[in-house]
Amino acid sequence: MVEVINKVEPRFGSTLMAYAWYRSEPLPGFSGQTAMQLVRNGRVDDVLDYVDAVDAGVHA
Repeated sequence: MVEVINKVEPRFGSTLMAYAWYRSEPLPGFSGQTAMQLVRNGRVDDVLDYVDAVDAGVHA
């Protein structure tokens, strides 16, 4: 979890906002699951890959 929060914190400007995204924002392409749900299911690498893809402009 910490790795994901640290990776997205600069995008949101605060740890609190990054955590809110982590908990509540469904990620496109993951059947409506949030980053938190994916991490709980052992898919932290998928979340990190998604964030990298967004940063590269692959996802909007």
